[in-house]
Amino acid sequence: MTLSRAAAAIIAGSVACHSGASPKIRVVHVSAAVSLKEPIEALAQIYEAAHPETQIRLSLGASGDLATQIERGAPADLFASAAQAPATRLIEARLAQPSCTIASNRLVLIRRADASLSGLSWATLASDPRVKRIALGLSPSVPAGAYAEQALSALGVLGAVAPKLVRGANVRQVLDWVARGEADAGVVYATDAVARADVVVVGEPPEHARPRITYPLVVAPAAGPEAREFAALLCSNTARDALAARGFGPP
Repeated sequence: MTLSRAAAAIIAGSVACHSGASPKIRVVHVSAAVSLKEPIEALAQIYEAAHPETQIRLSLGASGDLATQIERGAPADLFASAAQAPATRLIEARLAQPSCTIASNRLVLIRRADASLSGLSWATLASDPRVKRIALGLSPSVPAGAYAEQALSALGVLGAVAPKLVRGANVRQVLDWVARGEADAGVVYATDAVARADVVVVGEPPEHARPRITYPLVVAPAAGPEAREFAALLCSNTARDALAARGFGPP
């Protein structure tokens, strides 16, 4: 029994495609705090442009939630956290090794953009009758929420504002709630608020109440050379410049 010419041509073409196969794409799984979204996407594009055989696959979210996912087996060659505690959990569980601190950030109070809340400040946040709802990230899974609690506690008003607090699943949700008027005020990272015209940045907490906000990077023990190369990029001056362009501070 012989093959038709058409069938033979199809098989020959299929064999040719497989015999001249392009290099297998290697995937690097990166879990990162959602506040790093724009700079880490830009850095992933830089790396992929130089290494077309490698794909950076990002998983963005609240740092505590991402750490829990990794503990439960989610793939992650690298983890860039918005706080030390989630990274330390993975290190202590021998699921990660320390790499570097890639950036720092600042905490700011924001309010709705309309003029009805003009004059609001950290000092008046607890007593201002115009403020009915204050949005924070869900603590401890959202580091921005934990940092906000530290600041409010240092100011001595955490208990007073507690009945007004509403909790977001991540810092971007907090920002959106305030922008839409679903909360009167909120506490977010300066880098998240700077590019938004639909909220007003009131400012940082008083100096004595400012938490130290850093972004540690950790690497899975079994991470391959591509993941370690991307980690090196995230720890480099190139990354520092990209992060600084979006308002992040030095490590």
